[in-house]
Amino acid sequence: MTSVDFLIIGGSAAGTTAAEVIRLFNPQSSVTIITDENHEQYSRVLLPQYVRRKITREQVFLKKPTWYQEKNIELTKGTKAQKLDPLEHVITCANGESYKYGKLLIAIGGDVVSLTVPGADLKNIFYFRSIEDGDEIIKVGSQSRKAVIVGGGLISLDFATGFRANGVQEITILVREPYYWSDKLDQASSRILQNNLERNNVKVLTGEEVVSFELKHEQNQLNQGLSLSNLNQGQSLENLENVGVVVTKSGKKFECDVVGVGIGIRSNLSWLEDSGLKFDGGIVTNEYLQTNVSDVYAAGDCAKFHDVIFDTQHTVGNWANATSQGHVAAKNMCGVRTVYETASSYSDTFFDGSYSFIGVTKADFADEVISRGSVAEGKMTRIFIKKMNGISRIVGATVINDPAEVAPLTTTVKNKIDILKFKNRLSDQAFDLKEMLA
Repeated sequence: MTSVDFLIIGGSAAGTTAAEVIRLFNPQSSVTIITDENHEQYSRVLLPQYVRRKITREQVFLKKPTWYQEKNIELTKGTKAQKLDPLEHVITCANGESYKYGKLLIAIGGDVVSLTVPGADLKNIFYFRSIEDGDEIIKVGSQSRKAVIVGGGLISLDFATGFRANGVQEITILVREPYYWSDKLDQASSRILQNNLERNNVKVLTGEEVVSFELKHEQNQLNQGLSLSNLNQGQSLENLENVGVVVTKSGKKFECDVVGVGIGIRSNLSWLEDSGLKFDGGIVTNEYLQTNVSDVYAAGDCAKFHDVIFDTQHTVGNWANATSQGHVAAKNMCGVRTVYETASSYSDTFFDGSYSFIGVTKADFADEVISRGSVAEGKMTRIFIKKMNGISRIVGATVINDPAEVAPLTTTVKNKIDILKFKNRLSDQAFDLKEMLA
């Protein structure tokens, strides 16, 4: 058994940031990161840029092996934590190794939610989470003409732009819900986003649920008894397992050469079931990112933390939040009492469009939602307002195709500005949101 002062499970944004901060406060302590990845830290945020061929593979990586050596941080790659014994302060890993820790940070991120329909194990069906996923999307995308994307969210946008950048001509997105990104946007905002996709020759079909995947037609024929001599010249045996058709509940069939699936992520917490940790859609923490178990902290996608800005428990799944939480968790692990207090935001582009999410964007959390912009104008901002401690505050916003509005809204949220005197003007596009900051 290895003894370590600070043990971190997860080597991405939250975990690696935490290790670096711990080293600053404790130059002589032992720090170990355990990751199920086979690489040093790389940026999931940069993966779409890599797939779009805007940056090189090397540029995706944020840390080299020498960085860990210079910081005296032990990195154990390619294994998973399998059991936590909080009484003994011991983590047991899948490779048989066990670690006795002083302080533990769980920063495991999330795993992709997989489709379990018939044919889901066929080749050329991809998820988009790892650098290996990016490698395969580039390789297969560059050899494909037709793509089908399953799911309506940010990963689907990354698939669409990535496939197109690698030469895929026909792209169809299948969305089970009544409109694109229905859990994040209203119908008007969604329509604007969908218009951007359709303007770039990406077809979006809503109300279509995938029920199975099938082999290509000629592969089915081969499986039914055609001899190998009838294979087209250049077709290899390994191609016989490639997806060729997506079948939906409505009975429609969509031919394809490649499929991208983006239906969400979920942290795997099953190995912690007997640990005594409190769960509620994530590992529950306080504002210091402490769990209910002594000397155990959580950060990043897997943490359901107490948000002091909005006085609520929630999870936030983005890189900036994970990095910030890793920093704060590390300080608290080192005895520097620090509240995690930030208004999370996330922005990205797709083709000629853009989107941003700021703060809490749940209609049932807000008292009212004010919209500015329209489908006709091609841009829409929704502002979520809630009265908290006697103050009318903006607690969140969604912004489609109007990036200039992101900065003033983010500042307003972070600074808890009372916007009561501006509220009746917010829906007016002529009103400059920067006036709220004066």
